[in-house]
Amino acid sequence: MCTSSQRHLRHRDVLVRLTKRRSEIRTFSTGLVKCKESEHEDSDSSGLSAELTSRQAPPARRSRPLSPLERISGLLPRDALSPEVMQLREQNQQEAEEDANVQESFAQSTQEQSGHPETPAGTEATPKEDESDNDHSSDATTEPSTSERLIPATLPGESLLVPGELLVAELYKKGRMEYRKMFNLQTGTRLHSSWGFIPHDDIAGQPAGQFLKTSLGAPVLIRRASLEDYVLYMKRGPAIAYPKDAARMLMMMDVTEGDRVLESGSGSGAMSLFLSRAVGSKGSVLSLEVREDHHRRATLNYKRWRTSWNLRRGEEWPDNVQFHKADLCTASSLLACQGFHSVALDLINPHLVLTTVIPHLHPGAVCAVYLAKCVY
Repeated sequence: MCTSSQRHLRHRDVLVRLTKRRSEIRTFSTGLVKCKESEHEDSDSSGLSAELTSRQAPPARRSRPLSPLERISGLLPRDALSPEVMQLREQNQQEAEEDANVQESFAQSTQEQSGHPETPAGTEATPKEDESDNDHSSDATTEPSTSERLIPATLPGESLLVPGELLVAELYKKGRMEYRKMFNLQTGTRLHSSWGFIPHDDIAGQPAGQFLKTSLGAPVLIRRASLEDYVLYMKRGPAIAYPKDAARMLMMMDVTEGDRVLESGSGSGAMSLFLSRAVGSKGSVLSLEVREDHHRRATLNYKRWRTSWNLRRGEEWPDNVQFHKADLCTASSLLACQGFHSVALDLINPHLVLTTVIPHLHPGAVCAVYLAKCVY
């Protein structure tokens, strides 16, 4: 019993000593790492050879995590270890020596290739004037010119904002839109809001989709108005066919490029614009309106959109809509010798004009009726 207790105490003393040594080794290793970091900073500022060596140095082999058995065996003396554990420890030491040899051989090879051997401690390398001149000349030849570093403001096929275009200004606060306005870009005017103003001259010549700051420092997104934006914010007389309803009607009517469509009830011209884009340059739209003021408003809105599109894209919007002030019930002369692929009716009493419309429809044509509450 005495011998076993003495042996136990002896092993405990050995473990305590090993623990102290490992803590000392860790402290020394951290100090060594700091020393190496400082040496590395000095070497970075010394010249090109050190930069090449640090850039081209191969990544060291990542050491695998130690198993619980290896951690415990590292604390025990060599006499208490089994042959298997001793073999594993020797294998780890051999791998560490191989990694060190590889790093040393690679460093020597890079020094020989760069032609800048290491200078002994306490001596300074004096660069030659010719070499410095060559370095300056090489830097001058490899440095790109100012024209090469310029990034084009717009992509191919895109144009800058010009006066006369229809634009939309948007301001967001905390992910919510606080301000939106459609305006016509004009020289010498300002875009006013509660968050300050932006001169139109500062907007002209900019790419679309840019954030510009107001006089109070608020960032405002400036972009081109889409057809949906224009229909929602254009001047109107009567209520318009909203984009969601117009899209449903176009799907029901199955309007494609080249179709000829009849519209009754031009209103403010919203549905006329959607039909104009759907039929394209090969198709046509015949739009009728009873009231003079509504007919005039639809015509002006259609022309205004075509003008903005021409400035934006450099090409004309198809002039494929014919506006007429007439009542469909008595417009037999306008419909004479004409056939239509579909019909869009925005009337209070659409059933009164069906007898006039049906004879001019192609077989299988669709007649879509838009009311304030539903679409039939």
